[in-house]
Amino acid sequence: MKQKHLKSIRIAVAAVMFVLFFGVGIGIFQLNAVLVTQFGPGLLSLTSVFFVDTLAAVVLIAAVTLLFGRIYCSVLCPLGILQDGIAFLAQRLKGKAHRRYRFLDTRPVKYGVFLFVLILGAAGVMLPLIALLPSSNFFTITSNVFLKVFNLILELLARAAQGVAENAFLAHFKVSNGPGAPGWYESVNPPAAAFCFSLGMFLVVVALAAWRGRIYCNTLCPVGAVLSLIGQKPLYRITLSQDMCVCCGLCEAECKGGAIDSKKKSVLTENCVMCFNCIPACKRGGVKLEFRPKDVPKFSLSRRHFLGAAGGVVAGAGIAVIARKLEKALPPQSCHAPAMPPGAGNSKRFHEKCVGCGICIRECEGRVLAPSIGQYGLKGFMQPVMDYSRGACVYTCNHCSNVCPAGALLPLTLEVKQTTRVGLASVDAKTCVGCGICASKCPAHAITVVRQDGKNLASVSPDYCIGCGVCEDVCPLPDAPAIKVSGVSEQIRVLPPIQLDCAETLAPAEQNADAEQNAAEGEQKADGEQSAAASSKPIAVPVPELCVGCGLCAEECPVSAITMVDGLPNVNADACVGCGLCSEACPAPDGPAIVVQG
Repeated sequence: MKQKHLKSIRIAVAAVMFVLFFGVGIGIFQLNAVLVTQFGPGLLSLTSVFFVDTLAAVVLIAAVTLLFGRIYCSVLCPLGILQDGIAFLAQRLKGKAHRRYRFLDTRPVKYGVFLFVLILGAAGVMLPLIALLPSSNFFTITSNVFLKVFNLILELLARAAQGVAENAFLAHFKVSNGPGAPGWYESVNPPAAAFCFSLGMFLVVVALAAWRGRIYCNTLCPVGAVLSLIGQKPLYRITLSQDMCVCCGLCEAECKGGAIDSKKKSVLTENCVMCFNCIPACKRGGVKLEFRPKDVPKFSLSRRHFLGAAGGVVAGAGIAVIARKLEKALPPQSCHAPAMPPGAGNSKRFHEKCVGCGICIRECEGRVLAPSIGQYGLKGFMQPVMDYSRGACVYTCNHCSNVCPAGALLPLTLEVKQTTRVGLASVDAKTCVGCGICASKCPAHAITVVRQDGKNLASVSPDYCIGCGVCEDVCPLPDAPAIKVSGVSEQIRVLPPIQLDCAETLAPAEQNADAEQNAAEGEQKADGEQSAAASSKPIAVPVPELCVGCGLCAEECPVSAITMVDGLPNVNADACVGCGLCSEACPAPDGPAIVVQG
């Protein structure tokens, strides 16, 4: 095979990999297996949890780098491939006089930034690593920028289609659920700060790639710095023939890594990303991929390298101290502690391992995961947090804990996940109306409704609560949920759920008391089939002589149990939960025209 074809092969492989990575970024979970090829998250993962496939991938990438240099950066790094596409377009838009790259030794900056990020990461400040790690950067850009724009287009098209008359042609393509459906765009819409952060990083990548090709990879990328150290002198490397080279500069002009110095007829292998653009650029065949086993890697520390490294260490230590002081000075965003995703284990470990790639967020079926803005403070910016205002954790889903490429979320089986506490629900006795909806929907059967201080009140059993947030999500109170979930610093196992009867779940204390009273008084229904417990079920009863026919009771009913018939409320006894919201909303001047009895 002629070496001039290496460039075409590299482009073809990179294109396939980019499509796979983009699919992962937009939430196609069937493609998640490709994540094992990511060197940075894989290396971090091995410091916390051992996986044979992850270890094999990291060792294989390191071995390939020793053999062929930084070819990983050209065919397996999604952000690197994205930069190649941006650089290609930028080169086509420039005039011929400006379509060239020049040699630039960026090693002092590269290793200085690497040590800066390393020091901050060791101090627990993950934001620089989140911002600069290529896979993390790519997936956050894909999820928060590309997908946001795509969803917005779908939403606008769906609204346009629904605005057409029902008998129009476009009405046949109305989307009822999924992408393009009303409200779906809002359910996956990232917070404004997360969008701005991701958009800012994308613009930085675009600007740098359009300016000098792979300068991001050779100055800011921590993975690029590690692979540069591993592949300083690979066995197979790009070389310039001392006899055939005439110093024309064509190869240097095509080197987007800035690694070729045509005047000195040399290649800085630490900056070479093995794109092979230089080989077909040489008209004399003086640029080749050669086997050089005799050159032993030598590490030299020049003054510039020392100053760059020292600057990175000093800056990292200083920023770490400032970040810790700010962390203590900033007030908490909420009185409720933030909840980490299932599998986080404990807060210290989670914040030190998570790289904020957002893959778990894209995999969340309940849409409850979102990028953290201030919930964790500075240390957890862009790391996933359970935002119960968006939804609830689906009881039968464990995707998030099984897709984390960095090992920040330990893999959980569905059975383990269903008994792992990520938060704990608490009830506000002042606002709870005891409707029982939270108790009926709780998948862990951790909530019952009891009689307390003369009214129904939800009660949470800590032995069973897993903090999924279903209770908070379904609470019908219009202003704020009467039951909220707070996160825990240590995720522990709880008791498995106990199957309860509906009668046991809803107001057992009240039912028993009323049943005894009804039995003593000899009250029975006409059909003789309804039990004493069922007869004591609280239910809304209209008072027609007081009703003004406004319909507010029907509007406020959280379970749609009330309809207006001939100007009077009609209550569906099977649907009514006796919450009393209808009675509170009634504006009748002589007293509520609908009251809760039972």
